[in-house]
Amino acid sequence: MQPINFTTWFETKALQLLKQSINHLNDLMDEQIQIYKKDCKPHTNHIPSEYLQFQAEKCLESFKINLMTQLQQACFNHKFITHDTYPVEKPIKLNTKNTLLQRARLSLSSYNFESLPQLAFVDIETDSTDIYSANMLQVAIIKPIIDPEHESLNYTIAWSSYILPYSNYTQKDNKAYHINHIGSKELKSAMRIEDAAIKIAHHLEETIIVGYNVNSFDIPIMKRLLWKYNIPIMYKFSIDLYPASWRNRKYKLNDAIQTYNLFYNPKPHDAMADAECCIDLLNELIERNELPNNENDLLELSSSYNNIWQHYKKYKVIDINSDHYDYAHLLIKTPASSLKRKHSQLSIP
Repeated sequence: MQPINFTTWFETKALQLLKQSINHLNDLMDEQIQIYKKDCKPHTNHIPSEYLQFQAEKCLESFKINLMTQLQQACFNHKFITHDTYPVEKPIKLNTKNTLLQRARLSLSSYNFESLPQLAFVDIETDSTDIYSANMLQVAIIKPIIDPEHESLNYTIAWSSYILPYSNYTQKDNKAYHINHIGSKELKSAMRIEDAAIKIAHHLEETIIVGYNVNSFDIPIMKRLLWKYNIPIMYKFSIDLYPASWRNRKYKLNDAIQTYNLFYNPKPHDAMADAECCIDLLNELIERNELPNNENDLLELSSSYNNIWQHYKKYKVIDINSDHYDYAHLLIKTPASSLKRKHSQLSIP
């Protein structure tokens, strides 16, 4: 397989395809505008801005599709390499084991995450959907570490493990095997549930939990697990991307990824892969101003009407952890007006 410098290939191919897209756009617009001028009364040379924006957007979409198609084909026939354009004098060794793709995805999100407290993107896999009886079989926690002054130093701390619910648990007990494919091989190397509980509590301490359907599914199951071993779960509050994404329908995480045109999920129903996708989804919701990117506004949202999505049951976007000492007071309801002293009852000196 012949190695090719990616920068050179990309620049050449992008310019070639962009020129083709622009030529096609010019031919299309020339025909449409001429007909428009003849049909328009009174005649005008003014072209509506919304028409230009529409055509420019469609031109860029066509260019992107053609370029990505060419790149996919080229990856089968060539091995891409790159050279250090601006070599770093003293390479920094972080030993984070983050892949290039993980670094790129975090770099895209770092600006929106830097003003937030420590985030913990969480996903679990279970053997059923019943939060009162389901056994946890896999857990993944990803914590972005943001350096506001040095974007290249951003990295993630990730922990994931298969979990053995009890000593004689087997693949036959996993009623959701056809979905998560957690079987004998995975269970053989799984962590004991009591050890996993300690790890989960450690990684989630003083964080904001972020996940998809996390308030109604992941967190209740994790709390049930930790309470069984008398381990407090001291996260601050949680952000549920499910009600934040869907206000009028019930969809899965992959549906949200496709709707928001995010990077595809290569391993659906794998806890680590799903948690990584939640990083992209939270960033997109902040970019679209559908969620705030600072702690005060998120806490303010928790007490507003917009925090609740009513489907067949109530879903909260922001859910305060009642066990956390710094946030429990936010759950105390304001005394009713009937309990307040009326003006007529005040003593007048």
